[in-house]
Amino acid sequence: MGPDAILTIGLVLATFSVPAFLSAMADGRSTRAASLSVLLAGCAVVYALTTKPGGYSGEEIPRVVIGTLASLIK
Repeated sequence: MGPDAILTIGLVLATFSVPAFLSAMADGRSTRAASLSVLLAGCAVVYALTTKPGGYSGEEIPRVVIGTLASLIK
């Protein structure tokens, strides 16, 4: 699994973590699971950014995510 796939997984996980975190806080439940998923998402993004030579630019991230999802569908 390359850095592009790990970046995509991290971003998707982060996207799903935010509503889970807000829902847990609003209902007065523990935020352990949401906090863990935010931590894992952050680690995945940082790992992807550090392992790809040259890193990612802001304009490059949408192309990488769409390319990764397209290769998954093919």
